[in-house]
Amino acid sequence: MNPEDLGRVIGRAGRTAKALRTLVAALADGRRVRVDVVDTDF
Repeated sequence: MNPEDLGRVIGRAGRTAKALRTLVAALADGRRVRVDVVDTDF
């Protein structure tokens, strides 16, 4: 990962990183997870 992008992945106050950890934990627990990715860079 490019160090310049690290702030975008972590997000404000770590919200993005926390959300990713929550998704991974749900998948590990055997739950189904649906993720909609919206591209706002256009």
